[in-house]
Amino acid sequence: MTSTLFLGIDGGGSRCRARLESAEGEVLGRGFAGPASMRFGFDTVRDAIMTVTRQALDEARLDDAALARTYAGIGLAGTGHKGARQTLEAWKHPFAGAWFEGDGYLALLGAFGGGEGGVVICGTGSIGISFQGRTVRIGGYGFPVSDEGSGADLGLNALRHALRTLDGRAEPSAFSKDVLARFNADPTAVADWMENATATDYATLAPIVVRCAEDGDAAAVRLMQEAAAHITGLVQALYRRRAPKVALIGGLAQAVRAFMAPDIAARLVEPAADAMAGGILLAKAEVRAAEPRPAPRA
Repeated sequence: MTSTLFLGIDGGGSRCRARLESAEGEVLGRGFAGPASMRFGFDTVRDAIMTVTRQALDEARLDDAALARTYAGIGLAGTGHKGARQTLEAWKHPFAGAWFEGDGYLALLGAFGGGEGGVVICGTGSIGISFQGRTVRIGGYGFPVSDEGSGADLGLNALRHALRTLDGRAEPSAFSKDVLARFNADPTAVADWMENATATDYATLAPIVVRCAEDGDAAAVRLMQEAAAHITGLVQALYRRRAPKVALIGGLAQAVRAFMAPDIAARLVEPAADAMAGGILLAKAEVRAAEPRPAPRA
């Protein structure tokens, strides 16, 4: 096999995914790994990219020699950090070609096949993105100062509530007990954990909030309602920026959508495809743009 291959990579704060396709769009292989955010440093990102790439190659029964004919569109969280893009562009990667964008931009490409629209991402972080001649970003400035309604934000608020129950400032429930059980109900253990905890770490507490809210725990329901209000704010901001339609995506999208006002939730559209599809669209567009154009006829 000597045909051209295309690779779409979606690297976020909690996971990295890849999909390898033929030039005709046949899925050949997939890969999964841990976080791929530039907030964790280039080495972490590079290792995640190569892990998911080699997993996809293995599934396709290909070896590293295939990298020389593989064009990759790579979306990563944290590309807005100072020096992140320069570091990525300087990487002597093994691909035939590789292009780097924020994970949100590739999610937007995939959601509307390169057409007009906006996406609100609700995962480890949160952000609203559309493209109107240039990329329009709403929020997404980074946890803890931003990313409201995200998994990290939910986890932080869950921990705050749980600690208040230890003080008698809030009523304990199964929800707060489940959160505190992660730390043996020891506030000193919480303080030690917070010293080095990342957004990804806080987001590991979000599933407790979702589960307890589904069970009707009042405190968990309140946190989900607050998260839904923040995500609604991102959606409405995109509409005000003239996005013709908005899709809600990300690992927490469905859980949060259940707590949004019915009229807002009903207006959301389903994405056509995912960020990996957006990466492949990006790579194909870049390859086409680089192809020599026929000389004009005399």
